[in-house]
Amino acid sequence: MDKILQTQLVNIYNHIDAQSEEIEMAARLLSQAVHSEGGIYIKTFHDIAGMENYLLEGTLSLPKVKRLDAISEVGSPDRVLVSADMFDEEVKAFVEALETADIEFVLVSNFNKHESEKMDRIHHYIDLSSPRPLIPTPNFDKIVNPYMSAFLYLYNHLYVLIDEMTNEDYWM
Repeated sequence: MDKILQTQLVNIYNHIDAQSEEIEMAARLLSQAVHSEGGIYIKTFHDIAGMENYLLEGTLSLPKVKRLDAISEVGSPDRVLVSADMFDEEVKAFVEALETADIEFVLVSNFNKHESEKMDRIHHYIDLSSPRPLIPTPNFDKIVNPYMSAFLYLYNHLYVLIDEMTNEDYWM
């Protein structure tokens, strides 16, 4: 079972790595808030909401990061990082509210094939590539959906890129 988990995680990380252009574009968008008078607002859904304190107060929190309580507090120089394990009706409604308010955002979630038309139109979207449990059990069920590991891997990638784009020490 350990080998199956390891193989599946490597596969998911490879799928995330294949989105390197989208990840870099997302990092650039979020970095714009750091370089301006704006901030990076965090909005989390589902299990990823349990990581919100880590994202806001942890050692790897993004610069100028804030919790998003209401869309009305977001201004034009601000950016929003929206994170969810799945693109469901709640996330869809929130993203549509951001679009209506003309707020720039990055969406991180698993792809929802039933909402593919909508998701394909989201400019800064990164797929977690972990839509279902992966490890087979003796009774043919599957357990362990590693979307949290995928999110942390992706978040660390964004963090490194944003640090490189905003830290003047890299520019010398």
